[in-house]
Amino acid sequence: MMYEKWLEIGLAKGISALEIFAVRDQSLKLSVYQGKLDQHVQSDVEVVTIRGIYQDKLSTIRFENMADTNVAGLLDQLIENAQALTVVEPAIIYEGSASYPEVKVETFDFSVVPVTDKIDLLKTLEQGILDDPLCKQVQTTIYQETASTTTLVNSKGLNLSRTNTFAYAYAVGVFEKDEDIKTSYDIKLVKRFDDFDAREMAAETIRKGVSKLGGKSLSSGAYPVVFSNEMFADVIMVFTTIFSGESAYRNLTPLKEKVGEQIALPIVNFVDDPLHEDAYFQMPFDDEGVACSQHRIVDKGVFKGFMHNLKTASIFKTEPTGNGFGGGIRPTNFILEPMDQDFNTLIKDIKDGLYITDLVGLHAGVKTVSGEFSLQAGGFKIKNGKVDHPVKMIVVSGNFFKMLNNIQGIGSDLKFSLNGVGSPSVHVGSLMIGGEA
Repeated sequence: MMYEKWLEIGLAKGISALEIFAVRDQSLKLSVYQGKLDQHVQSDVEVVTIRGIYQDKLSTIRFENMADTNVAGLLDQLIENAQALTVVEPAIIYEGSASYPEVKVETFDFSVVPVTDKIDLLKTLEQGILDDPLCKQVQTTIYQETASTTTLVNSKGLNLSRTNTFAYAYAVGVFEKDEDIKTSYDIKLVKRFDDFDAREMAAETIRKGVSKLGGKSLSSGAYPVVFSNEMFADVIMVFTTIFSGESAYRNLTPLKEKVGEQIALPIVNFVDDPLHEDAYFQMPFDDEGVACSQHRIVDKGVFKGFMHNLKTASIFKTEPTGNGFGGGIRPTNFILEPMDQDFNTLIKDIKDGLYITDLVGLHAGVKTVSGEFSLQAGGFKIKNGKVDHPVKMIVVSGNFFKMLNNIQGIGSDLKFSLNGVGSPSVHVGSLMIGGEA
């Protein structure tokens, strides 16, 4: 009822169309160090964005602390902002999609779990890692839970909401052997508190950390390279901007004139799937009220089209794709579709290669327009079709677009990252490795 009153006030002031987008996040963050609680932060924040069209110009205001808000004054400010605008861009308040997908959201009230249980989870996780003889320290152990509710209403009759609850925990362990020091962590995100298993999380953190110890460099040269599912998901995430209508509008993607053209091998399929059952989150609509649906970005190597929000869809005279998030364009669940090769099959024919499990500098070392990348990396030597010893202090270089046209195999081990990108392990063919002279 409050939002409806705001709409009435705005329309009475001469705003031709008005939209209210509100996000309420209730969260709890705990951290433990050396068996003691050293951080306990609880917050309840609602951020409201009002978008309005005044004299055919779209203006936006944002605020918190709704109880103290002078909405009439803020709407006057919105009108003043619109009058001052000189850039002419599409001014759209969306009337709504014909239908919206049903999303079965599993909500769990983490607040009913005693805080002492959450602290005990962290203490058990920390101690479990410290019990390993090669662990010298646990730098930090973190737990965070969030309950998020998003509401979107506008003067055209749209009234939508979505809710999500989740929690995650991790610990950063420091491992040392023969003066070789490595850190590791394993983030566990759950939809129910009972899904946490502190001992299993500790064991995985130890496995990751200990496996990196004793790493060696490689002689510089070209090697067959396999990226782990986690690392290739990170690479894909950096390059998702090239599939954005915003990048096409601003000439920041080489794909602008390549819709319908082959840009990768036929085994490459990129799909944006907001409802994928294995993803951490499912999205029924974007932040502009457009219904989300699966669409194929690259199908059998052919580029099918850009992701669009309302603005870029209007500019390019096409339909919005439900990717309008955070005032820009973002994928929902962006997936490289897996194939049927397990990991052992993926590497069995590699005599002398590299399995990459760590990358550093994914933003500074990547040029998305040209596709060039040069990244610090770590991982394992592949020898005669088997994972061998750890590798460190190397740099992997290549070109994303050339890589998509040289893929030798795509695994079956699809895994989603927390940023919504899903990828299996990928044998990308030969890349240049900078190591020892």
